[in-house]
Amino acid sequence: MTDPVRGMSLESGKVAATETYQGQSFYFCSTRCRDTFKANPAQYSGKASGAGGAETGHGGHGHGAGPGH
Repeated sequence: MTDPVRGMSLESGKVAATETYQGQSFYFCSTRCRDTFKANPAQYSGKASGAGGAETGHGGHGHGAGPGH
């Protein structure tokens, strides 16, 4: 699984949020990434192929080892 906003690989137990867009499920490392996706899903829906990607549009928020990550 790949977070389409951040482009990072996610382990199944590390998914913080999900969203369905045009019948496809997307998985996110945080609710902030999900909310960014929801604001413009067409921009990010092509990045979830599992191949990783750039951090374009990630908003600069950090991902530490805190709760939910």
